[in-house]
Amino acid sequence: MAGYILVVDDEPDVRELFKITLNMAGYRTAVASDGLQALDEIAKESPELIVLDLMMPHLDGFGVLDRLREEREEHANGPLKVLVATAKTLDDGDKEHLNSWPVVGVLNKGELDLSKMVHDVKSLLSDKPAKQAKQT
Repeated sequence: MAGYILVVDDEPDVRELFKITLNMAGYRTAVASDGLQALDEIAKESPELIVLDLMMPHLDGFGVLDRLREEREEHANGPLKVLVATAKTLDDGDKEHLNSWPVVGVLNKGELDLSKMVHDVKSLLSDKPAKQAKQT
């Protein structure tokens, strides 16, 4: 398996929980505590999947998505995918912002089931076309 996943979250406990869970599922992970660190990590090695929080200091998840979209050509070697994991209640504008590349799904942290998250990650990184996770 051994896909490479970047976990981006400003909450240390959440970052560590996601990292440990994904490592135990067989994935190689890196972590970032904000959007600026995430962009630095992506510049070093492009992950197959980014698990991205939206509400963070310095550069939030929406800012990260905007930067990735601006630099889309750089990710032509492989389909970069983002799974948003947020506690934010998404309004229509948020949903519209998340409704295009590279977002492949949204997880609600308030209702998070780690085994379902691992299942979703496996599905997203399999060779089969990914079914978009339900946006809340």
